[in-house]
Amino acid sequence: MSKNKIEHTTIRNEKLFCLNCGGQHPLTMPISIKEMTNKIDAFNVLHKDCQKTWTEPIADINGKTLEENKNWWLLHGEHGISSKNMFAVLSGGYKKSDGKLMTPSDPDDFKRCSKLLQAVPQWKSELHKLKPISETWSNLVENWDKLETMLNEAIELWSKGKGAKEMYDFMKTLGC
Repeated sequence: MSKNKIEHTTIRNEKLFCLNCGGQHPLTMPISIKEMTNKIDAFNVLHKDCQKTWTEPIADINGKTLEENKNWWLLHGEHGISSKNMFAVLSGGYKKSDGKLMTPSDPDDFKRCSKLLQAVPQWKSELHKLKPISETWSNLVENWDKLETMLNEAIELWSKGKGAKEMYDFMKTLGC
């Protein structure tokens, strides 16, 4: 491992993001690889020595309405393409004629979908609305509880620096 390696910067919600201080810098797509690399390098220099003060926001769902929970996720939740697709379907903003929606492709993608349901628990009973979108979404919905269990195991493995191959392989059998 390189001495200069920065392990607390990432891309979150289409922004360069520091997991230590919560600092962020927007990314405008499309972007060339060279420009992206330059932005990442500059961001890493800026956040090289920042202290751990940021913690991931956790939704306070107690007594909140569906609209309040949806708005919280839009403002504070961790987004990915598949979780945004779930949001579109479950909020009624998607029509089958809009085309195929991306499914989570790996355990980390599924984690973002799971976090959407943690932030908007009213939608857990509405997952069936994803089934007509595609066979893969249907498979995911049918196996959601198993995937949640596997995700909890994966999170434990990630905390030990290990991968989640079993969950990844299972997701592939579902069509992801």
